[in-house]
Amino acid sequence: MKKMIEAIERHPAVRLGLPVVAVVGCTLLFLFGTSYFGGTYSWIAIGTLLLLTGCFCTWRVFGVVVALSLALIFAAGPYMVVPRVQWAGSAEPPGPLLYHSPDDPGPAQLRAEYGLGDVVGGIDNEFERVAALAGWVNSRWSHSGSNMPSSSDPLVILREAAEGARFRCVEYSVLMVGASQALGMPARVVGLNTRHAATARSAAGHVVAEVWLEGLSKWVVADPQLGYVFRAEGVALNAVELAEALTRAPGSVEVLSAEGPVGWYRKNRYVLFAGPYFFHFDSRYDQRVFRPDQERRSGGMMLVPDGAPDLTVFQRRTPLKVDYFTSSVDAFYGDPRS
Repeated sequence: MKKMIEAIERHPAVRLGLPVVAVVGCTLLFLFGTSYFGGTYSWIAIGTLLLLTGCFCTWRVFGVVVALSLALIFAAGPYMVVPRVQWAGSAEPPGPLLYHSPDDPGPAQLRAEYGLGDVVGGIDNEFERVAALAGWVNSRWSHSGSNMPSSSDPLVILREAAEGARFRCVEYSVLMVGASQALGMPARVVGLNTRHAATARSAAGHVVAEVWLEGLSKWVVADPQLGYVFRAEGVALNAVELAEALTRAPGSVEVLSAEGPVGWYRKNRYVLFAGPYFFHFDSRYDQRVFRPDQERRSGGMMLVPDGAPDLTVFQRRTPLKVDYFTSSVDAFYGDPRS
């Protein structure tokens, strides 16, 4: 057995081929595995390739494989992970969307109890207010991808977080929407789903928030899980515009926190993480997040790339509450005032 292992280790296909396969495989699995197979299977495959490299090659070769894979991922990944899609022309929006008034009991309590006026105090620029609010939401707890609160009410989320609970991207975005509406800005929770979200077993979706800026008459996206907002060539971006800018010229996109633009490393980490999710975009009609789910209007809309099938099931088992599918960006980004 020992002689056979030694013979395998000396074989040129192993000594030379295995490191090359490991570098290419680890890079491609990291960049595209989430979209096609889900995060769990991708990491198992990456671990297997690295384990084989460590077993049949020297540790120096193993180190070179890891270093080359990381270099390729960070250098080329931001140009590759965001899906390139086409959208259709204009279409009629699905109808009125529902939001809280800032004077509704839930938003008013959130604003008073947590001092939201102080969070954005002295900030006149709407986009900078959204950035400050995203930073505040991000600071409430540390992320957990599996834990859920007892209720989706932003006030309940905050109280349980104050007791040490940690929550998902969903809860960050629900709180961001509730806080934005408490300050008089229409906002909505937006689901981002990978190309193969219907068949992947895990890690097929991410959730962000979009806030309507009255002064710009447009939606802008915030990712409160990280506390980020986005801009390209001085223009604040919604989720679809962010994806398009990343496919066109990743270097033109600014990723900003409440403190200002983030550095190259943090920006590239974010693009590598979020990029695969920019394929299907969905949002509920009723964004009154302080109401119990059963009291909110049912249904929602989904933006689907032109020619792609409608996404009706998430990760093989969860039916999506969507009844309006469109490939029109205009329909998905209707004016909330209408």
